[in-house]
Amino acid sequence: MKALLAFLQYLPHILNGVVAVESALGSGNGATKKQIILNAVVAAAQVGEGVPETHVQGISKVIDATVQVLNATGLAGFGNPAPNPNPIPLPPSQVPKV
Repeated sequence: MKALLAFLQYLPHILNGVVAVESALGSGNGATKKQIILNAVVAAAQVGEGVPETHVQGISKVIDATVQVLNATGLAGFGNPAPNPNPIPLPPSQVPKV
């Protein structure tokens, strides 16, 4: 439980970092973008206190998972979301007329 709480404190910074780096650098160069985010999160965390190596490894995994989720869902404007196999139909009154 303690480890989970420790990683949750990094999550907003990781999410903001992923979105910012993706916006700035675009697609490709995943390893470079990951290293930029990891360096920024670790540097920010070290301002208050040191970051244990186990946290650095965990942060790296959280960055990977965050990118996978954003890519899979198309959130934050990048990635190729999978098509929804069960779209919610619009009520007839909201269907655009062509």
